[in-house]
Amino acid sequence: MKPVVEHGSQAEPARRQPAPTWREVIDGLAAELGAGGIAGSRHVAERILCHVLGISRTELLLRVAGPVEPADAGKVAEIVRRRLAGVPLQHIEGTVAFRDLVLVSDGRALIPRPETEQLVQLVVDWAVHGGDAPGVRKVRRPSGQRTPLRESALDIGTGSGAIALCLVLESIVRLAVGVDVSELALEQAAENRARADLDDTVELRRVETSPWDGVGPSETFDIIVCNPPYVTEAEMDELPREVREHDPHVALFGGVDGLDMVREIARKAAEHLNPGGGLFLEIGERQGPDVLSILKDKGQWTALRLVHDLAGRDRFVVALT
Repeated sequence: MKPVVEHGSQAEPARRQPAPTWREVIDGLAAELGAGGIAGSRHVAERILCHVLGISRTELLLRVAGPVEPADAGKVAEIVRRRLAGVPLQHIEGTVAFRDLVLVSDGRALIPRPETEQLVQLVVDWAVHGGDAPGVRKVRRPSGQRTPLRESALDIGTGSGAIALCLVLESIVRLAVGVDVSELALEQAAENRARADLDDTVELRRVETSPWDGVGPSETFDIIVCNPPYVTEAEMDELPREVREHDPHVALFGGVDGLDMVREIARKAAEHLNPGGGLFLEIGERQGPDVLSILKDKGQWTALRLVHDLAGRDRFVVALT
């Protein structure tokens, strides 16, 4: 006779829950980030996972059905916490893409925005096509063209070095000079210059107050370009948290009306431009008429133009000698 086994006399071991898949993590993160007010939450979630795993988005999509390791889950949770606390994604990743460059990105300098890519494109378009300054186009130099079109450019408030580096890398000028009041920003610009292997063709200079402190009395350029601090005092509190708390204020705020740096640039820009040269400024969308008026009072120009960005807003001013 077989012995009777009483069921329940010994507890069965608890079944181990399967690890979540990356697809499930993406869905959860997208919901959490979206609830926290993060725009494009699913895209951000995917970028966070790619950063943690050190893979591309294509590789991530190939392994979304795979399990998540506990160590990776902990790293993801910490990054999500930082992003929800307002830390820019570019600072978390440590880099930012800008045209053909991948730049170091951290709190030492302003994160370059798409509008500033358009500012560079405006300079490129003018240098390539010549004549009066056209609008922003989506064109690049002819492939294989390597001879610089102009000799030199001055990038005022160079920050990360993005503009100066692009103008040399894309063979618009042979030599670019970047000036900035921030030593920390210039440190970051130097790192980006080294990453782009442009140490011999991009010069960085620190100035105390005025950008003209770093320019010789008789020194002239073919191009002067600047994305100045143009946020007004009234707009300070309207900025997104990640901008207000993590971008350097010296690179954002331009005084009561946002035009302090524009006035300083206008004071000497014409005398430091070669004949046939151009001044290119990024501005706030409501500042166009005032900037044109400032420039008219401070120099002899063959042309002055207000140029729209790709969204149709007043965003750039071009002044030609």
